[in-house]
Amino acid sequence: MKTRLLERTPKGMQLTPQGERLFIFAKQVFELTDSFEKVFHEKENEISGELKIITTPFVGTEWLIPNLEKFLKKFPDVNIKILLRNDNIDPAEGDVLICPLIPHQPHLIQKHLLTPKIKLFASDAYLKKFGRLKTVDDLNNHRLITYRGNYYTAYGSTNWILNVGIKEGQASRKSYLEIDSLTGMLNSALRGYGIAELPNLPTVLNSGLIEVLPELDGPCVELYYIFPEKRKNSKKINLLFEYLSSNE
Repeated sequence: MKTRLLERTPKGMQLTPQGERLFIFAKQVFELTDSFEKVFHEKENEISGELKIITTPFVGTEWLIPNLEKFLKKFPDVNIKILLRNDNIDPAEGDVLICPLIPHQPHLIQKHLLTPKIKLFASDAYLKKFGRLKTVDDLNNHRLITYRGNYYTAYGSTNWILNVGIKEGQASRKSYLEIDSLTGMLNSALRGYGIAELPNLPTVLNSGLIEVLPELDGPCVELYYIFPEKRKNSKKINLLFEYLSSNE
């Protein structure tokens, strides 16, 4: 390139501004080549090869895995790899992402997939011991299972169960049990430890838990099927979207 691409520093080497430009260009070339090869080797009547999916732990284990059975039977030569990420999801790490909308990414195709609602659930044993709820104010006298951290900030709410129905000037409710796993919250509710807020996905609805205050709707969780625009002609990616959207 007839220009300096690297310069020495006290800590080693670093790219010059020209080196940064070349690195960005080279990365784009490699990504484009990789995408072209993946599509090129998809034979017209044959769906096979690796398909890497990145999603959140709960969606991956409690929704995606149960829903893949018929797809895998229909396309036995597709090799699914699922990577679970709570945050810092990197689109370049996989072929497909299933997660909330990623703003300001024009190079990504983002198709709406499903919209679970956050609802309240408890076991029958818990409700028999501590009483059934009639109004939202009854939550003040119950054991509440919450996510440890700000899991729902992407959807505009953090531990909704602690704040729903709270009047201005009143303090938030306190957690009885905190855990940084939605699957852990589900299992805790199944064990009768308290009331948990969970997305109303089939795994939760079919778990045997009872919906508490069913008229009360929590935040909606908009999930999208996301992949690079340059992979829009991939048969595997498009077939998986058609399959999952018809089984939501």
